[in-house]
Amino acid sequence: LVLQASMAIADAWDSGRLGMPSDDTLPFEQEVLALSGHRAASRPKMVAAARAKAHHLGSWLTKRVRATLALNRSLPLVELANQFSLSGTAIEILLAVAAPTLRFEVARLYGILSNDEARPLCDRALIGILLSSDEEERRDLIAAELEEGAPLIANGIIRIRDVTADQRLFAPLWVERVLLARLSGDAFFSDGPGAVTTIRFADRTLDELRLPDKIKRDIVIELARSDRHSPPRIVLRGRPGLGRAALLAVLAARVNMPLAIIDSERLPRGNAFPGALHDELLRAKLRGALPCVSGMENRPSEEGNNSEHVREVFRSFVGPIGFRTSIDYKLPLDPGFASYTLPTLLESERADAWRDSIDRHELSVEGLAAKDIDMLAARYRVGPGTIETVVNIVAQTEEEVAKPLVGRLDFAARQHLESRLGDIASRVDRLAKWEEVALTEEMLDSIREFIGRVNHRRTVYEQWGFSAKMATSRGLTALFYGLPGTGKTMVAGLIARELGLDMYRIDLAKVTSKWIGETEKNLGKVFDAAEDGQAVILFDEADSLFAKRTEVRSSVDRYANLEVNYLLQRFDSFEGVAILTTNMEGSIDKAFKRRLSLRLEFPFPDEEMRVRLWEAHIPKEAPQTGTFNFCELAKKYPMSGGYIRNCTLRAAFLAAQEGVLLSHEHLVRAIHLEYREMGKLSAGGRMG
Repeated sequence: LVLQASMAIADAWDSGRLGMPSDDTLPFEQEVLALSGHRAASRPKMVAAARAKAHHLGSWLTKRVRATLALNRSLPLVELANQFSLSGTAIEILLAVAAPTLRFEVARLYGILSNDEARPLCDRALIGILLSSDEEERRDLIAAELEEGAPLIANGIIRIRDVTADQRLFAPLWVERVLLARLSGDAFFSDGPGAVTTIRFADRTLDELRLPDKIKRDIVIELARSDRHSPPRIVLRGRPGLGRAALLAVLAARVNMPLAIIDSERLPRGNAFPGALHDELLRAKLRGALPCVSGMENRPSEEGNNSEHVREVFRSFVGPIGFRTSIDYKLPLDPGFASYTLPTLLESERADAWRDSIDRHELSVEGLAAKDIDMLAARYRVGPGTIETVVNIVAQTEEEVAKPLVGRLDFAARQHLESRLGDIASRVDRLAKWEEVALTEEMLDSIREFIGRVNHRRTVYEQWGFSAKMATSRGLTALFYGLPGTGKTMVAGLIARELGLDMYRIDLAKVTSKWIGETEKNLGKVFDAAEDGQAVILFDEADSLFAKRTEVRSSVDRYANLEVNYLLQRFDSFEGVAILTTNMEGSIDKAFKRRLSLRLEFPFPDEEMRVRLWEAHIPKEAPQTGTFNFCELAKKYPMSGGYIRNCTLRAAFLAAQEGVLLSHEHLVRAIHLEYREMGKLSAGGRMG
């Protein structure tokens, strides 16, 4: 290209198209004469020498290319030409457009040749001058290769900025960075943190993937049936971590391609989304990769007006596309796509997946017992993809190798769960113990039965065959209702502690959204993450979200009812542990109550229970003096457990401020302060 540009410049000098005016010529006289067909021929020797050198170099390059092909070596340019059926002229144009970005010398020569600071570095006019040698037929070929329907433009190999028709000749031409990398031998470079597209290679064979044989067989048949005129659209549905990307990577590897995962959530919002998606699909194709569009279900719902534009993007794209989405999301695709839903693994299958992944990463299993693997499989209801991610993180972490392997795996899996919950939920670090709560025997029996359901799920569903009989409502959901301060949240924490699970309190303010459909999406993330991590999710003040459906009088009522309907459907498919607490049990929709595993009323504590609560909330470590008459406090001050806890804490700070030991008097003073703050005129009324 340096020689071609030099030859074009020499020819321009010779003809007078390029030069400075002299004293005996008018301004631009030589250029005007040259453009009108008059050739000055002032530099014939220079032109002849440049053409001879270019011809010699061209012959040498042709021999090198033929020798390389004879050795069965693959050249990036040859691969690209075969992939997009590029003609010889198209290849020349591509190299001419790419050259100034790759070589400074070419860029400088292009600037000299264009001789106009206002012009872009490379445009149609310059390419015509550079490659046509003033041959009319040759110019027509070059112009045809730069038309919209030609392979160079249709496939995004060369990009042209949108301009008006009268500016097309000087419209800027450029080549995408991913294509420049491919021509340089690095097609799969990383775009760095925050990239829209990431490249993934298959690390296993199709047989090694933990997927039903029927799905594998059907997908292979579907791919074999498709042809060039009807490129396949493969939709893989399921929960995150089930191995959807791994399966698509394996399918791409069968045709010697990597997988380009396009995170649609990182693309611009609104009207710019379809165009940005189109460009990202083209970039994946230029990399020589199979594009996989991911995260469409998490796009803002207000983009519904763009769905037809997005459909057209997928319709017009020439080549196969993979999709990774949720089970129920409706993609904007024309009929004819192939859709497959990846199932969740049974607990025993998850245990096998943990073992296989640990072996594949060659982690030291010293001290890792079979029960540890079973614990991970029971606690984390994740797919093989997530298991592979977690094990890979542990395998790459060297600073904590002294810690037990099961602890490192558990910690990495927990972090993965927390990253998915984001700021929608917060982890509750302090969980109550049995001695801190005061419950009736009937309530204790109900709670023990609820805990037993979780601990023996594998036995009942897998070994006893109930999995095939119970298609829905397999999750554990409880409603705790009663007056404030009666211990509802504490008992929820107690259940999480007994199960050995983390508990996350859902921030309802961050879950709900003014945008239509956003609340459902946020709730979907919460339920999915809770199922995968087997965490206990706590909906405090649940009546604000699970309220009764109302008669539709306005659009607000209609959309509120839609949220409730979504929650009802999600409760049916939910397989985790969720606890709802409310002070107003009557405002919860009846349909939710039918789906609950446990409904437990927390009554106002009687006198005997209040004595136990006072005793439970005074730590043994607290320095005390005198005798505490808990019976008197329980009889004289009818308070619920939450207020009793507040009073014991107030009393402790009163004693600490005075620098004395905690006494019965401090408790009485704290009770009076608590009553006063609640607006009680006397300290004998019921609180709670």
